[in-house]
This record gives sequence, C-alpha cells and structure tokens, in this order.
Amino acid sequence: MNSAVCFVCDECNARIDLREQVNLCPKCGGLLETQYDYEIMKLSAGLFREYRRDSIWRYRDFFPEVSEKNIISLGEGGTPLIKSLHIGPSLGVENLYFKNDTLMPTGSFKDRGYSLAVSYAKEIGVKRGLTYSSGNAGASFSAYSARADFPGIILVEYLASDTKKSMILLYGAKAAILEYENFEQISRMLDEAVRELGCYLFVNFINPIRHEAMKTYAYEIFSELQRVPDYSFHPLGTGGGLWGTWKGYNELFQIGVVDRLPHMVAVQPAAVCWLKQAIDHKMSEGRMFGDSTQTIAQSISGNSPLHGGKRLIRCVRDSGGLALAVSDEEIIQAMRDLGQEGIVAEPAAAATVAAFKQARMAGKIKSNDTVVCVITGTAFKQPDVVRRVAKLPEKVIRADAGELQALLRQFHMDKA
Repeated sequence: MNSAVCFVCDECNARIDLREQVNLCPKCGGLLETQYDYEIMKLSAGLFREYRRDSIWRYRDFFPEVSEKNIISLGEGGTPLIKSLHIGPSLGVENLYFKNDTLMPTGSFKDRGYSLAVSYAKEIGVKRGLTYSSGNAGASFSAYSARADFPGIILVEYLASDTKKSMILLYGAKAAILEYENFEQISRMLDEAVRELGCYLFVNFINPIRHEAMKTYAYEIFSELQRVPDYSFHPLGTGGGLWGTWKGYNELFQIGVVDRLPHMVAVQPAAVCWLKQAIDHKMSEGRMFGDSTQTIAQSISGNSPLHGGKRLIRCVRDSGGLALAVSDEEIIQAMRDLGQEGIVAEPAAAATVAAFKQARMAGKIKSNDTVVCVITGTAFKQPDVVRRVAKLPEKVIRADAGELQALLRQFHMDKA
C-alpha cells in the first residue's frame, strides 16, 4: 500500500496535493517535502528483513505512487556494498564499506533520482521538463527521458567534462552549455524559471521528487548489513544524496525497523566548502564560498547552496555528523587508493574516501565503527583526470619471448 500523503512546504507548512504539477511551494516559494503515513509504511517493513539485489522500485511503497505502466527503469539501484580490503585495515578500521554506484546505468548515482522523478512526472501528466546539470544529472535525465519518450532540455555547466557533455547528446536530449560567474546566479535563474516562465524543473530539491529515490541508500545499506552504520559519507553537490539517505534512515526509525540513526558526513572540495563554513560558524543558512574552477571535483564544485542549504545544515547537526573539506591532493590519492580496491571513481566520488581518511587520522572515527562511503560516479566520466592520476605505462616491449622474459625479471614475476 502506498504511504505518501502530500507535499508539505519547509517554510510555510502549506500542504499541497501530490498530483499537482509543482516544483516550489505555490504559496511562498519554499521547498516541498513529501510526507508519509508511517502506520501504512509499517505494513511494508518486512522488505528490510533480508537483502535482495534489485532496482529501487523494490521499495515503491515508500515513494509517491507511480502506476506500473509509468515506471521508467534501467535497472538502477541494488549496487554492491563492498568491504574494504586495504584502505580501512591500513587505518585500523575493519568495517569500512563502499556503496559502489559507479555501476549504475549511466555511471552515476543520479539514476536513482531520475528513474523516480521521470516516472512520477509521467504519472501526473507533465509533458516536458528542464534541468540544470554539472554533467552527471544531465546524462541521467537524458537517458531516462529518452526511455520515457519525454522531451527534456538540459543546461550543462561549462565546467563539465567533454565526456559528460557528449553523453547528454548521445542519449538524444536537447542541451545548451551554461556559463555563469557563481552558483548564486544559477539558483536565481532556476527560481525564476519556475515562477515567471512556468517551467517544470528536475533540479534537486526544486523538484520535490528526485531526492525521495535517494532514501534507497538507507534501505539497501541497512538491509545488506542488517545494522545501521555509524557514519555515512556522501559527496555534496546540491545535497540530494545526503538528505535523501538521512530521510530514509529516519523513516526506518519511525516504523521501528532500526533503533538508532547514523552520523551523516557531507564532503566538499576545500575550494568551495560552503557547508563546512556554515557548520563551523554556527550559521542557519549557507553562503557563497570559494571558486568553482579551483577543484578537480567538478561534480561537487558548486560554491553556494540552493535555498540556503537549510536542509543540509539541519541534517549534519541533527545527526551529530560532520561537514568535511578535502583538497585535490587528498582526492587524487583517494582515487589511487580506490583503484587498489577494484573501484575507479571520478574525483567527486573519491572525495568520500579522502574525507574518511582525514576523519580517521583526526580521531573522529573509532576503530570499531562501521563506516559507509558512497562512491557516486565512475572515473570514466572524467578521463582527463584519470590520465593525470594514473598516467600511461612507461614500458614498451616487442612481441618477443626474450623481451618478455626480461620484463618479467624486471617486474620480479619470473618463476613466481
């Protein structure tokens, strides 16, 4: 049974019918959040007694209702939770896990959100949509809107890698490159697109549905571990992954599946760490900080929050969590470290591992803590950075047994 009740505005508490084609609150312009009936949710609590690798739609009772005919899925979700063999043990933490969303259909975690958001848009009769993207979201929206035969327009920021820009067009979307001086300009443009142009947006939080799919992080991680991690690390762009995961754990708590909540950790590049600034200075809203061009973690390079970042500040504070900033050098080393674990991650995704190492060395993570780092996107999205980090093989040999023997001797592999 579906448990979704209505949208509720963060600012004025207005209640809006779920079937209305809305982005921001029509009364005050605030962000909308889906409210659920926990008693109805309890009827589906048995889903969490065992883990089955499946798409996010296994948990459809915990989303706003979408009929079977309108579900647009490419097999998103159900990604592996991989225990660390090297990074965690080297720092004395035996229970470090990686939630490997590099294996999603378009190579990033955005597929969770767009599967639900595009499906829901079809359900309520939306005919066309617009989104802003740093790259990954644009590729995901393009893929899912293609499957839905749903025309969409994507504004992809100029800083995105050429690979991400090309992927968007490969899926068949209409796109334009977006130039800007700071992220606040984008935020104002998006709000005006809703109020004055009547656009239906698929941007995180402005679209009230996308982050609901991120609750599946909590559902999948708990179901597989059968316990709540002590710390949940997330890269922070607009923040849908962090907020959605926190909401998912809170739902599990409300329906009696879990008896405690994790500490949520938001990770940003040091060049643009507006959330860390807000937390450190006890601010109620985030403000613009730093320069988006000064980090390789392009997917999370926004230097100011949408709508003041109030939800994200609340999430970190209420969970007793952390807002951490990592340097490009720390990110590059984390990319190499993850490679040794069998995972190739783009810089933004590897940032969680860099932050874990930083937190552990600062004594914030204990040796017996269970930690999950969400790895949100594949390294193949930024091949130029991969070439910088890993370079190319230096050794060249001819197809000759003698040269091969010399190479094996050099690599200390002969007679191994």
